Amino acid sequence: MEDYQAITLMFREIKNSLSSSLTQVLPAFEISPIMMYALEFLRKHTDAKAVDIANEFGLTRGAITQLLDKLEEQGLVARKPHPTSRRSLQIDVTDKGHQLSASILETYNEKIELLLANYSKEELALLRELLDKLPLHSHRV
Repeated sequence: MEDYQAITLMFREIKNSLSSSLTQVLPAFEISPIMMYALEFLRKHTDAKAVDIANEFGLTRGAITQLLDKLEEQGLVARKPHPTSRRSLQIDVTDKGHQLSASILETYNEKIELLLANYSKEELALLRELLDKLPLHSHRV
């Protein structure tokens, strides 16, 4: 039981460190964390509607409208009529949105790699093997 508590504490510290790293990276790209999260959600869920974003992040309809307005003003997404739902809009990530997201993730990944710099190849392989056992819902690269 003590091991579980120590491990959960470490996971929380890792999460906080990763969140901090992302927060440090984003200002240079003139984008807020919620804008980045929404952009990544839309990249992964190409048929998503505004209500899907609201449900994913626990935001109100008004907050989603403001968020999408900001993303659209920066040319990162485009809204158009949804092909199967007359009452909804389809939200597409633009080429600029894809490029921005890729640049942010590249910079963010470089910061994360610094956390792993002191590990040997064997240790990294073991870490990956252990992390692969976690029941995560994201797609592996």
